[in-house]
Amino acid sequence: MKSEPNRQVRAIGSISCQSRRLVGVIAAAVLTACGGSDKDADGPPTQQEVVVTGCNGTVTYVEAEGAFANGSPWSMRRPTGWNGLLINDLDYVPAKDGARSCYWLQRGYALSGTGRNPQRNFNYDPDREQQELISVIDMFNARYGKPTKVIQYGHSGGGFVALNFAERYPEKVDGVVVGCAHEPVPLMNMMLDGWFVLKTLIASELQVVGFSDLASVADQSAKWRAALTLAQQSQEGRARIALAAAVGQWPVWSNATRAQPDPFDLGALQSAVFDTVLLNAAQPGGQSRFMFEHAGTSPAVRQLSWNAGIDYSQLLARAEPAVGRLVLSLYSTNGLNLQADLATLRDATRVQAEPAASAFWNGPGRTVHGTPKIPSLRMHTTGDNVVPPNIIDSYVQKMQANGGDVSLYRTTIVDRAGHCTFEPSESAAAIETVLTRINTGVWPDVSPAGMNARAKALIPASVPAFVPYEPARANRPQNNPAGGL
Repeated sequence: MKSEPNRQVRAIGSISCQSRRLVGVIAAAVLTACGGSDKDADGPPTQQEVVVTGCNGTVTYVEAEGAFANGSPWSMRRPTGWNGLLINDLDYVPAKDGARSCYWLQRGYALSGTGRNPQRNFNYDPDREQQELISVIDMFNARYGKPTKVIQYGHSGGGFVALNFAERYPEKVDGVVVGCAHEPVPLMNMMLDGWFVLKTLIASELQVVGFSDLASVADQSAKWRAALTLAQQSQEGRARIALAAAVGQWPVWSNATRAQPDPFDLGALQSAVFDTVLLNAAQPGGQSRFMFEHAGTSPAVRQLSWNAGIDYSQLLARAEPAVGRLVLSLYSTNGLNLQADLATLRDATRVQAEPAASAFWNGPGRTVHGTPKIPSLRMHTTGDNVVPPNIIDSYVQKMQANGGDVSLYRTTIVDRAGHCTFEPSESAAAIETVLTRINTGVWPDVSPAGMNARAKALIPASVPAFVPYEPARANRPQNNPAGGL
């Protein structure tokens, strides 16, 4: 449904840009879009507003766009016949002409949000992203009027932002849809566990933490791919690759070009595990580890991960059953010594988290505590190798530890390979589910059958794939080395 919009310009004389007083970080591009300079920011000058016919001619809307002073882009669209609802998204800008956005515009939703900062690898701070998204909501209110309801939607880092909105800003949004969300510290620890096994038992000379520059990530990625491909050719290597996936709680199936393996077909299972590990080798140590280690514009590595005190025998015992069986079978049937490998892991030098990193990541907006204050729907894909789906249990454990309101929180799972590979109908069903909870105070049916029926009713030609799924208990839910949740 992606199309090139047809744009017309009309003058509007009654829209105020006073929101610039509220968001002092807005760049000159924003001031230009609002008309005039910072000196006349309080005035309501006549503005040139873009009227667009888009989405293959199916919808018209007005839009505004610009950038914050640090380079993060922002955009907003209000459709003709606006229904009063606003969907806000960290990743709206790159997705604004996609099928999902077009569908929502056609239904009368206004859309707003940002794009990832162009220097995000070097200055990542989810708290700043949240402040920018709040500024976008404020700008939308000033330009188009206050929405009747606002939903914060997001994938990956955007999902993490949505979790934070649910805990920190119930006065700004009415509900959240949390897609394939990471939690930086728990995610990097579950990635470290698998990579620690691979480094210790397969390629001790290669790197999995402490990346000083992006070039070193690419260099180590190439070397890891070669080492893993070689290891896959031996019985011992295949067993150790499976062990890494088991203790790291990485998903078995993540390669969309292959069918899901039968969990009792050990050959197919190990091949699928290798696919996952090889995909993960695109960024050794975990997706975006360099970004996390240099978050907050730190030029030096600040290590947020640790495995001191971690018993890898215990992690193996708690592995997903099919992967645990695979490991035991590969070691026993090939005459390999699992206990010797576990002893090697036990005695290997461990990784310590740095106090400065722990302090940063435990700051407001950079971690979550399982205390949502508004309706929150969490969704994930089963074959997500970047953010393994059992990370959702990290949040459940936080809710249990911190007395989170479970009546506000629900989860739903899509059976699909890859990271955040949701179809438009699945995203649409998630939004409608949260809206029903907001408007009625009662969750509608969030079973797989209920979600699939809702998605099909919204987009009849779709093939939604919500499935039953019970994640394994997450091994590493802690926000800091002291064990705090």
